[in-house]
Amino acid sequence: MDWRGKVISLMTTKKINQKDLAKLSGITESSVSRYLNSEQEPRIDVLLNFAKALEVDVNYLLENGENRNESNFINIATAIARNGNDLTSEEKNKLIMLVLGKDGCE
Repeated sequence: MDWRGKVISLMTTKKINQKDLAKLSGITESSVSRYLNSEQEPRIDVLLNFAKALEVDVNYLLENGENRNESNFINIATAIARNGNDLTSEEKNKLIMLVLGKDGCE
């Protein structure tokens, strides 16, 4: 299941709609709609906001059984650069572990 399917499933489980997700994640309702309807691909920082709002680890949303690639590395590096001051040390470490291809449990 891709990140969209996971977000939609979590929304169903938590009984929240797109408007609620927008409010919880700090993303406009129209942007949430575009992301969930495959009209626009989110940056990693948007996925981080979704993960926080849905109370899951961002790794859960990102893992889809495919090999990590350079694009993921660039997205994660961008997220750290843009949101470095807003991320906790734990979140930064998780992102770094994701970049390195590790699950963070070592």
